[in-house]
Amino acid sequence: MNPSRTAALSLLFLLGAAAPQGLSAQAGPGAIDGTGGWAPPSLGVRAGYDNKLRKYLLGAQLRLPVLRGGQVELMPSVDVSFLRGRKEQQYNLEAVYVWDGRAGGLYAGAGLGIRNGVFGLGEERRSELGYTIVGGFRVVGLGLVVPQLEYRWVNIKDAPFTYQQLSVGMNIALWQPDRDPR
Repeated sequence: MNPSRTAALSLLFLLGAAAPQGLSAQAGPGAIDGTGGWAPPSLGVRAGYDNKLRKYLLGAQLRLPVLRGGQVELMPSVDVSFLRGRKEQQYNLEAVYVWDGRAGGLYAGAGLGIRNGVFGLGEERRSELGYTIVGGFRVVGLGLVVPQLEYRWVNIKDAPFTYQQLSVGMNIALWQPDRDPR
């Protein structure tokens, strides 16, 4: 399947999954009676391995709920791959759908990525725009700490391959998820 078609289908799936299905689906558990409050944003770090570059990476991310119940999140992030004699940076902005909202669990999404690196032998360092597809699992219920396991595909048109990154991360919620922060 062509990469552009894969990205388009992923985005359509994400939009379909996030479509309103009634007030309770949008609000999430506890939001209607006021006991749940807004799903908390979180800030985190991750470490992983790039399967194609065969190198380790470190990254940071911010998870920003778009819906009160936490079913849809914007996830800006940055990763640095440590290559011999140089580093490559990857900047991402993704929208993810979290199946159980503030309760965590599986999530998947897609977005844009900008990779700053060298894409061929003898080439100069440059930045290239591409798209990303991400999927993962996060564990909620440990207080403010939210661990996650994530897999990301990064497709840059001029790169010789699609980057594939597996990472484990630790996020810190900016407030207690079961309290109303108002």
